Amino acid sequence: DPLLSPELLATLRAMGHGDEIALVDGNYPAVEHARRLVRLDGLGLVPVLDAILSVLPIDDFVPQAIFRSTRGQDRDHFEP
Repeated sequence: DPLLSPELLATLRAMGHGDEIALVDGNYPAVEHARRLVRLDGLGLVPVLDAILSVLPIDDFVPQAIFRSTRGQDRDHFEP
């Protein structure tokens, strides 16, 4: 997928079971919280997620493989 930059592909390739990736908007303080930060300015969340899932399957070795932040809760479980 052309949305996957070389930096993002290298990051995804280095990931293993149990590793996490956060897709966040521009208001998230990623510079403070990220161990590794890959910016994809101007791209929408859903196309980026689709691009990532085209090369990295959802990890089925962990019970909460996909979650999202919600107001008033830290994590909200999604069924893959």
